[in-house]
Amino acid sequence: MQGNGVRDMAFKKIEEKMMEKGINLAVLDNQELAEVAVRFTGDAPPDHLPRETIIQILSEQESVQNWAVSVKDKIGTRAAEAAKSEIRQRVDSARSSADAVIQNDPMAAQMAERFGEWLKNSGFTAAQLTEMLDSNADGVITTEEATALVRTLANVDPPAWVMDNVTKFLDADKSGQVTVTEWFDFLESIGFEVDRNPTADEFEDLEKEIESDKKESQQNTTLLLRTDSGPNRVIKISDGNTKEIQLDGTFLVGGNVMGQGNWVSSSRFTVYIEGWNWWVGELTSDGMLTTCVETQDQILSVKPTNLEPFHPPFNGTIAGFYVSDYEPKNDWHYVHITENSPGNFTWKNRANTSWSLKLMGAVLHLSDDCPYYKDGLRLWNLTSEGGKTVLTSPNFAEKYHLSDERDFPLPGAVSEPEEKSIIYSQLSGFTLNHETKDKDDEFVPDIDEYTEQMIHELEKTRLSSESQDIIDRCEERSVVLKFKERSRTLLASGEYRGGSTIQGEIDGGPYSAEIRLISEENEFVESLKEGQLVTCHAKIIRWSSGLRQATLEGRDPVKN
Repeated sequence: MQGNGVRDMAFKKIEEKMMEKGINLAVLDNQELAEVAVRFTGDAPPDHLPRETIIQILSEQESVQNWAVSVKDKIGTRAAEAAKSEIRQRVDSARSSADAVIQNDPMAAQMAERFGEWLKNSGFTAAQLTEMLDSNADGVITTEEATALVRTLANVDPPAWVMDNVTKFLDADKSGQVTVTEWFDFLESIGFEVDRNPTADEFEDLEKEIESDKKESQQNTTLLLRTDSGPNRVIKISDGNTKEIQLDGTFLVGGNVMGQGNWVSSSRFTVYIEGWNWWVGELTSDGMLTTCVETQDQILSVKPTNLEPFHPPFNGTIAGFYVSDYEPKNDWHYVHITENSPGNFTWKNRANTSWSLKLMGAVLHLSDDCPYYKDGLRLWNLTSEGGKTVLTSPNFAEKYHLSDERDFPLPGAVSEPEEKSIIYSQLSGFTLNHETKDKDDEFVPDIDEYTEQMIHELEKTRLSSESQDIIDRCEERSVVLKFKERSRTLLASGEYRGGSTIQGEIDGGPYSAEIRLISEENEFVESLKEGQLVTCHAKIIRWSSGLRQATLEGRDPVKN
């Protein structure tokens, strides 16, 4: 009995080691491998057998595979309990901190009470208020969002010091940010009924994730135990569809990522793809022998017979000046391709927009800095027509031809392609997010002013990171605004705090914006009448995804 107890304790340490370092027999030393062999086969392996052979034999045992899955399950259970405990502690801590603020800062508590009265008198539910308050749905409530909510409910602009005290109260954990959890705590403290389903959903999502990991482990544990480093080079083959196996096991077809695979030996690769089941490729001197199998246990025994030869490299000229065959052309259809280093190129069009290209075989792969990357433009196939290089995309009905011309003039850069640019081209096999519409149905704003163009770009964003990228490259330009209304600037920094904000249409529409002016211009702002035109130098500094409105900081305003 004592011997079995000692053996169980040793085996428990083996499981702990695998949970820490990875579900892979290779992390175990020889003595630990012997313990695994005794546990699941009844005998220790002979001393003369190489370590690699022992691992191979053990990994093929169904009992060892099932054990590996059970160890993976223990990892998931441990992670789930830790995550739930962390969430509960965070909620309890936020509530305790809020009580402390009430006791230690009566002013903050008083302002929060007034804020609460506005909320209770609004007639809205907790869910409606939360949706209105967290306008961009990022889970963080800013002072500007809280001020905008009060402005909507009470039709007044609250003083900045009032909102500073309110957010001070709401930020119970002193993190510098007000979270939705802290907002829910506050609503409950003033009598609202709060549905905390988002927190329950977090537990539910966690459980689903663990269940998903369990299923994945059941599919992949055998591969984890048998993974080989492979040939340590990118493999590119084609049977009409260009397939690529990257160094990390990423499997692409036609430039699109299809899955993450494994080298199960030095020459055999497999990847699971929905609809194909397990795709298997056996590397040969001419390419890969390929096939598909239904179950994982067939991966090592199947004999692939379909030869897919290596994708031939392109030996023609790549760098140079290219012209699209698309009509009518715009600045995006005249392109320079330059080689920065062997296999690495830059695409730059006449609109001064550029992105990176990488040569693999006879394919130029685009990097994700291309504006059309998300729309499916991932690669250009390199071919030759009449001795000249031609770029052809499998997704777009458009070709770029290497030209005898050496250069093109660079007129003023444009911010985006015109209507009939590549993004509206006819597709083969799938539809872009930007679907071509009938001319009468499509809204194409009549804008020719720089700031309007930038707002037009911001209108198309959905993520704060996307809008911030555009704001970062905005420049100060002369702006004409048709005055509609004014307000005092409460939420600003530096010289603009305490100044005035004017709102109206930019350059006659269709876009409206607000422009902040410094306090020295307050008298000027008070003199404005609705409909007057105001010209100033201004720059976009903020985009509200909820209001779909730009905020600019301006200087030197004059009446037209």
